[in-house]
Amino acid sequence: MKVLLDEPRVFVTYGSASVASGEDPYEIAYDLEEAFSDESNGLCGAGVEGVLVLTTGTHTGWLPFRVELHPSAPALDDSWDEIVEVSFTALSDRVVLAGLDGDPFEFDLPRNDYRVRYSIRGMDEADTTDETPDAYLLQFWPAPPASGKIVKQSSKRAAYWHRARRTLTPQEQQEDEQREAAEQEQQARERWGDRIPNDRLRHAEGLYLSAISELDIDLEFAVADADDATQRQIATWATLRSLEQAGLVDLPQIAPAVAALRKGRKVPKPFDDSAMVWPILGAADIARTSVPVPPNGEYEQSPQDWAISALFHSAMEDSLAAALETLVCLAYVHGRHGYRQAFTAVREAFPQLAGG
Repeated sequence: MKVLLDEPRVFVTYGSASVASGEDPYEIAYDLEEAFSDESNGLCGAGVEGVLVLTTGTHTGWLPFRVELHPSAPALDDSWDEIVEVSFTALSDRVVLAGLDGDPFEFDLPRNDYRVRYSIRGMDEADTTDETPDAYLLQFWPAPPASGKIVKQSSKRAAYWHRARRTLTPQEQQEDEQREAAEQEQQARERWGDRIPNDRLRHAEGLYLSAISELDIDLEFAVADADDATQRQIATWATLRSLEQAGLVDLPQIAPAVAALRKGRKVPKPFDDSAMVWPILGAADIARTSVPVPPNGEYEQSPQDWAISALFHSAMEDSLAAALETLVCLAYVHGRHGYRQAFTAVREAFPQLAGG
């Protein structure tokens, strides 16, 4: 046996590392789905020639990797929790091991067809402490190409990846759908209690939607029953009131957006893009204030931040999501002591919501 690499500090991000072999192993590109296309396991993808894509337990951190070359298949070491085997072709003598976004480590491996055993210890314990309890071993030996396989599986995390990177059977798909439906029903009960939302509300997606249920569930249901035009008007109205309350409505940098809102229109580009809008507030000479957050004032946040957030949320394609998201922003702009009055003003501006 020959040790090709024994590196205690390989930096990984996104729980991923790779081995690459080629004339220039530093320039090899690969597709993650293609790497795991054989679906034999979820820890070592060998679907791209000259490449191994390695799943790690630690998401971001320094990990120990050892690489060995054996003349034939080594004896299995049961002290490792996870063991998988795949085939690999070394396309050149230069091979590089690197974590995603990490420094590369080069080692020599003669051109040949190999069997590779990838072993992991401590996968479920990874990311649970400041230390990295997981360790990784790659063992190569000459062998003709063969199907990959799972030799040993112990951890929940490994089981997840093995399942995630293969095509599920019809029964498994049905079980997943049933489990997802049960989880959604439980979330609905936690959010709305015995009240039954309409389909639009049940399927609306957004960052802050669950907050409106806690702040004013009657208003939430009334807005959900309104038509698209009314929902869009609510989003426009709430955004303008948020900007006024936060002292941003006359900010020159957002003048085109304010002009559109005052005409009852969606904000134009680039004001529908959070990545473009947030820097405006940072660059503007505007003092940030803070108010206790609704409903109970556990901490304080900036009304200016919430008003800017309302600006791009008002442009959401789903008019219901836009209305509810901007109403949450309106509440947080006014804070614990003012959000109820702000919601009263919403009902006064839109009498069709009075029943809510």
